[in-house]
Amino acid sequence: MASQRNPPTERIRLARSLPRVLAWPALVAGTGVLAATTWLMGSFGTGVGGMVFAALGGVLVLIGLAMAGILLSVRLEVEEAAIRLRWIGGERVYVLARGPVTRVRLRGTDASSLRPRFGMFGWALGGARLRDEEDIHVVRLARTPTAILVPTERGRLAIAAADEDALLDALSRAARARQRLEELFESAPAGESTDPSPATPAEAADVHPQVDAEPRVLTGIERALLERRLAEERSAAEAAPEEVEGGVPAQGPGRVDVAVPPTVGTGMRARIRQRPVALGRPRPAAAFVLLPLVAAGAAWAIGLLAGTYPEPGTDAGRLTALALVLAGPASSIGAVMALAWWPRIVGVVVGGGLAASVFIGRALLG
Repeated sequence: MASQRNPPTERIRLARSLPRVLAWPALVAGTGVLAATTWLMGSFGTGVGGMVFAALGGVLVLIGLAMAGILLSVRLEVEEAAIRLRWIGGERVYVLARGPVTRVRLRGTDASSLRPRFGMFGWALGGARLRDEEDIHVVRLARTPTAILVPTERGRLAIAAADEDALLDALSRAARARQRLEELFESAPAGESTDPSPATPAEAADVHPQVDAEPRVLTGIERALLERRLAEERSAAEAAPEEVEGGVPAQGPGRVDVAVPPTVGTGMRARIRQRPVALGRPRPAAAFVLLPLVAAGAAWAIGLLAGTYPEPGTDAGRLTALALVLAGPASSIGAVMALAWWPRIVGVVVGGGLAASVFIGRALLG
């Protein structure tokens, strides 16, 4: 009986993009490594300030490694009546609720806007706002074009799976199991246990016709599968006349060939539906936020090659190292934060870091 009430958990393979997922942890850890390396070179001396700076660098390295471990360990499991999200050190359970399962487009034409609270470079995890009107939860570890919206008691959950068909099948089985469980609770008289007990042949003869006669309402997942199957059959039926028209016609007596002019309306409508490039909102690329870090590294290399970099441990050396850290890694981190919460000021942050690096390099050249 336990196997009927608790079916085995199905693990869903999530879509993952390792370069996008590990970009933010690598940037945080790289900043910490740079800070620790600067202290080891003696730019901040061996006093309390240098020790504090090195400790902050170590903390950043640990934070970056922890973020990478958490993001890489995220896994999704579909249970009988819930979806379980696991990661290193924690988990979250989303109890399934009644409602339609839909697919939302996140990229391309007519894409819905998604503003995650935690996530960047195309991935998102945790709370988010869909179309600036609905608060949802999202599990998206790659920049997928679509996601599956599942109704839960916490709100709708957007899942970016590697195989959406496998996710829909697992949700369909979970919804049917939940429906059977609810029917079992509803049909059980008050004060009696809901555990299924062996029935006599007479009782089985009385019960089974009533169960078979009751109409079963389709769940949202089954409705989505049915709509997808109908859409595939409709597209196949529309493609069949085109194949017959393009094939070799059968020869027969009394056959008359009629030349059909090509249709141009479909192509024109398709070109009209395309979104003009000039009307799209410009978005900064992920590599754009790394320009301050590259510029600060170039200024530091120029100073070392020219032999004009101040001696480590001196006041000039400490000030120069601090200026390079603020102009490079700090500006890149600020640009990443602006990219996540306020994309319009990314150019201002990156431009400020580049200008500071240019001034530092000019000062080092003398």
